[in-house]
Amino acid sequence: MSFCKFSPGYQTSNKTIVDNTFISEYLPNASDLCVKAYILGLYKCTNVSDDDNTLDYFCKTLNLNEEDIISLFKYWEEKGLVQVLSTNPVEIRYLPVISNAQAIKKYKTNKYTDFNIQVQELFPNHMITQNEYSEFYYLIENKHIEQSALIEIIKYCVNYKEFKILPNYAITVAKDWIREGILSKDSVNKKIEELGIVDDNISLILLAMGSKRKIQIEDKELLNKWLSLYGFELNTIIFVVKNLKSKKRRTDMQILDDYLTKYYQMKLTSVSEIENYESEKENLYFLAITVNKELGIYYEDLTKEIDTYIISWINMGYDLKTLQMIANNCFLSSIKTLEGMNNIITKLFKLGIVNFDAYIQYLDDNLAQDKKIKEILSTLKLARNVNNSDRQFYKVWTIDWKFTDEIILYAASISAGTNNAMQYLNKILSNWNSQGLKTLTEVKADKANNSKNIKENSGFIRNNYTKEQISSFLTNLDDEIEV
Repeated sequence: MSFCKFSPGYQTSNKTIVDNTFISEYLPNASDLCVKAYILGLYKCTNVSDDDNTLDYFCKTLNLNEEDIISLFKYWEEKGLVQVLSTNPVEIRYLPVISNAQAIKKYKTNKYTDFNIQVQELFPNHMITQNEYSEFYYLIENKHIEQSALIEIIKYCVNYKEFKILPNYAITVAKDWIREGILSKDSVNKKIEELGIVDDNISLILLAMGSKRKIQIEDKELLNKWLSLYGFELNTIIFVVKNLKSKKRRTDMQILDDYLTKYYQMKLTSVSEIENYESEKENLYFLAITVNKELGIYYEDLTKEIDTYIISWINMGYDLKTLQMIANNCFLSSIKTLEGMNNIITKLFKLGIVNFDAYIQYLDDNLAQDKKIKEILSTLKLARNVNNSDRQFYKVWTIDWKFTDEIILYAASISAGTNNAMQYLNKILSNWNSQGLKTLTEVKADKANNSKNIKENSGFIRNNYTKEQISSFLTNLDDEIEV
């Protein structure tokens, strides 16, 4: 059964057509989610062969739960645009769009006489329409907000907007407060009182901006976000304003919100942290340019690079000299992206290699190791460069099995000239390790038996271990390896 479909009176086509009446009369007063749900359902109605016409699809697409989706269509049912035929399973029937004048739900307006008079008095320059009244009635009857509470919200909005608003603005604010559970006159007054406490703080911010405009409701919501959600202190917010002004940058509440949001995302919440970041920004730009030059890349806007990579590397303890060296080495290794360099730095940091001297020592150690491995390859009569597989073998021989270079070279001399010299070398060292032979004297004494053991054990031999035992042995390999 389709989740959404047309009624017989609604003509289908191969296009999703939105009625002009819906756009002009219904869309302006509906929430974004309501509009999204309606248009998504309309689209599904026009694609009758679409198998993905389900409640689950609507939930995933709009990122809402089932109850929320149903409530959105209940809203349109109130407007007369759909019918909720069933809630288990859910089935929505789209109806022809008719003018609001015909579609407005019939409320018993006689019980709202006093309410209507009070609301109209609050909008002396605007004659409230029947549709606007119906929006207020809907909140009272369906959202269960008290009439007196709604009046207080309207008064609050009108006072802050200096009578320059239409009812839709107050309706939007009322819906937001209803979502917070504010339904009574007392709870509305408490909310207004809480918002009033921040007036002085906002005045200080506006004063720092050099603005003399009146405080708006949106200002209070922003300040609440900065203080409660972001965790900034008032003096930090004012510092950011003054810092922007000192650099002759335009400031308003929205621009300030952009900066504070960026600082919050960067975990810079105190005056000292923000001040250090701003004072170091020029150095950060120079560092970013230097790194990019070494990597062979160019970005006109370095802001994202600085915020994503440079600051992170600086916080790890890396300086310009070290980062320049690493970037150069990355380029030589065909690593020519910031992400690739970041992967290298992350690995170096885990190894405790942060400053320039430590990095040079790391390179020298690896160079010395490669020279030793090259000597082993030469002994094996393998004329090639050292590769990562060789390095991994050498790590196992020296660190895990604890063989000296002298023993490894002796084993390599025995393995030289065989069909697969590296494989033969691994077998010899493995046998010595399993026997606990760790000195040159011991391995030389075992030389005669070593070759014989390798030949005898080179083939596959079945055993009597159970499937469970084998599974346990292999699963527990990680426990046997020291990380």
